Amino acid sequence: LDARDACDARDRREAVEAAEARSARLDGLCAAEAKDQEAVARALLVRLVNECGQAHLVSGWPEPLDATRPFSADERRLLAQLVRLDRTVPGGLAGYIGRARTLLEDSRLGRNPLEGYAPSIPTGLTLDFGGAD
Repeated sequence: LDARDACDARDRREAVEAAEARSARLDGLCAAEAKDQEAVARALLVRLVNECGQAHLVSGWPEPLDATRPFSADERRLLAQLVRLDRTVPGGLAGYIGRARTLLEDSRLGRNPLEGYAPSIPTGLTLDFGGAD
């Protein structure tokens, strides 16, 4: 058991050292990428505010939104979420906002976006538990 404990302790030390080395490499990369990511985030925020009418996102923030003013930790958190959403939502946040406005306007006018569609149950297979299929 002593040999196994010594082996486990060595493995844990090596894992910690490897993680610290990876972290140090990432810190160097992150410093360079952080400026690029902040520029992307600023551009997205400006586009959302100016082109998409989302000024409420920054109400209460000090002016200006340009690169001369550093963001607070809370502002950076919001920007990171916006960038993540912009990258994952089809059409980005601007497309999402546009689709939402269209759907809301259609609803206001009494239009049904599913008009003409009929729900149906798709055909499928019934599988027996433990069967050959």
